[in-house]
Order: sequence, then structure tokens, then C-alpha cells
Amino acid sequence: MVEYGLQWSSTGHKGPINCISFTEDGSYLASGSDDGHVLVWAMQDGSLLQRLKPKQGPVVAVKWFTGGPPHSEPTTKVCYLLSAGANGTVVIWRFNMTLALFEWVHMETIFDSAIECVTLDETHSVLAVATLGRIATYQLSKSNRLTMRLLQVHPPSSQSRLPSLPISAHFSDRGHTLMVAFLDSREIVAWDIMPWKQLWHQKIRTRIGSMAYHDGTKTFIVWNLIDGFDAYQLVDEPNNRLLHIRHFRVKIRRNRICQLQFDLDGKTVITGSDNGRVVVWDISTGKQLQVLHHSEELYGVQVVSYHALQFTKHYIASGSSDVGEEQSLLRLWSTEVPSTQLNRTEQESLTNNVPTPIACRHIAILLLIVLFFMGFISFQVYSRPSAYFRDGL
Repeated sequence: MVEYGLQWSSTGHKGPINCISFTEDGSYLASGSDDGHVLVWAMQDGSLLQRLKPKQGPVVAVKWFTGGPPHSEPTTKVCYLLSAGANGTVVIWRFNMTLALFEWVHMETIFDSAIECVTLDETHSVLAVATLGRIATYQLSKSNRLTMRLLQVHPPSSQSRLPSLPISAHFSDRGHTLMVAFLDSREIVAWDIMPWKQLWHQKIRTRIGSMAYHDGTKTFIVWNLIDGFDAYQLVDEPNNRLLHIRHFRVKIRRNRICQLQFDLDGKTVITGSDNGRVVVWDISTGKQLQVLHHSEELYGVQVVSYHALQFTKHYIASGSSDVGEEQSLLRLWSTEVPSTQLNRTEQESLTNNVPTPIACRHIAILLLIVLFFMGFISFQVYSRPSAYFRDGL
């Protein structure tokens, strides 16, 4: 295993950090906090690029996505940033290439209560949002003007809410299935999106503080709010059911929810902690592979996020979650995998990789600037009279 090393540390939030999200091309990182702000960071050096104020109370989720005409080239794609807040609203910004800033483009009131979790299937442009006892799905239209069309509310607004709190949501089966984990009822429920119908549900042995799912290995990881977290395997036959495969014991001092994240291939899982550490675990053996020291032992690290860039570089972002800190700490850890360790499919994908939209735009802007200055210099040279004509024949 290639170990992670600290790339940078930054501060900017004045409250606990609740969520972190990476852009697909690894250019930007967004973080949301109890202070009500969304901060956009440069991935390369951790510099703060923009402070967004969605006015939606504590920010509970941030998501990146791209938009543009169907089948359009990557260079014509538009970058969007979505935030969800405790006042039940979703706010969306769009990146303005001319100003190099994110501009507010849309706000939607989803619920009259706090949003608990959000997940996005970008392939089909479907957004799922959950609050206490209710789930809503929306179709995002991104061709010309961004709009949100309501697809489903479960249960319908005319009916009573579900008697449980949704805590995590994930799309699976190429975006056709939505899976939601509920805190106190200890249930994981799966619905078919189109048409909306329940596919399966199962109670597990513990409460669910948070959940992560890896579609490739069909593995769930559940923070159990007792003594660590558990791994479950989704077995398709004869009926969909969850099989408990491993328990990961963690010494818990404070009964707090910590996020979990799978890596790219589902072989390792990254967790936060209540003692200032981020831990990388091996799924097959249950052993700790690496411990990253985010902050002092007194502070909790409830939020972690993972991103892989072109198979060779892997990132972990971690955020402080204690109000005792004057400015919450955001840290980025990274590692590079030598190309010799990649399998053939990964090497071909890396070789044939198409530049991502944001990277292409940056290259295009740079070329335009260079061409402008070359034209300006040429104009100055050729429009200036030579000494031969200036002095006379």
C-alpha cells in the first residue's frame, strides 16, 4: 500500500465542518459548515478561492455536477455546485468562466424541515433529498437553463411522515435504485426510481450513524454508534438480503456520528474519529493500514471524503467537527500510485483519458491570453515606422 501524506492544511470556517466534496477533475474542493458558509478551495495548494453565503442555516451537504447540451464536448460543459441546508432548501451555483467565480443560479425549497442527506446520480441527473420521515427525488434539467422538476415524494405530502430519521442515501444499479439508511429504526430500504416502488428492506443489528456503499463489491459499511462499524454484503439470491461479514472495533469516547468512505476499488475504508484521527482500514483483514493525525486528540473529525484522480492519485479530505476550535481545520492528504501498479484496463483508461471540462477551460483561457499578447506585440512591431522611413531616403 502506498501511504497518504499531508498535502496542505487550511482554515476558514468558524463552525464545525459538516461536508466536503471534490470536483471530478480534482481542481476544486468545497466544504460546508455550521457557520452557514460554503467555501471553495484550490486543490493544488489549499488557497481559499471563494466564500459563498447560501443563507440556508447550517450547510449539511455539498455536491458538484456538470451540465450542458446532450452529447456535448467536455470543453462545453458547465460546472455547478449544490448546497443543502438546515432550512430545507437547496441552492445551486454555476461557474462563470469570464469572472472565474461561482454565481447563484437557483434555489428550491424542498421541505419545511432540515435536510438530513443528499445524493446525486449525475448519469440520469436525478437528485434525492431526505428529511425527517420523508424523501423527495428531482430531475435536474441542465441543457440551457437549470431547472428542478419534482419526480416523487415518499410518503406523499398528504400522508404522515415515516417514523424514522434518514441518515444516509446512495444510488446503486447504475442510478436505477435509491438506498436509504434510517437512524433509530435500524433499517436500510431500497426503492426503484422509475416507477417508484420498494424493492427490499432489512433491519440490521445496530443503529445506523452513517453508511457508505460500494456498488462494485456490493458492500455496505455502517457506523454503529456503539463500538465502531460493521461491514455487510448485499446478497442477491434468493432475495436481496444483507449478510454481516466483519466488525471493526473502535474505542469510542463520545457517542458521535462519524462519516465513512470507500476507496476506488472498495478494498479499504476511511473513517473519522472522536480523537483527532483519520483511519484507513483494510476491509478483508479488519486491520488499520494507516492513521492520519488531523488535529489534537481533544477534537473530533466527523467528516471525511475520498477522491481518486485518473487511477494514480488518491485524496482524502478531513474536516474538524468541534465548536471548541476558533477556526475549523480542513486538511488534504494525497498519495500517488506508480503506473507499474495499475492493471491493463486502468493504464488504457489513463492513456486515453479525455481532459475534464474545467481543465480544458483553463487551457483554453491560457491559450487565448497568449494569442492576445502575441497579436498585441506583432501589432506594435509592424505598425511602428522603421528607421529607414523615419529618417528619410
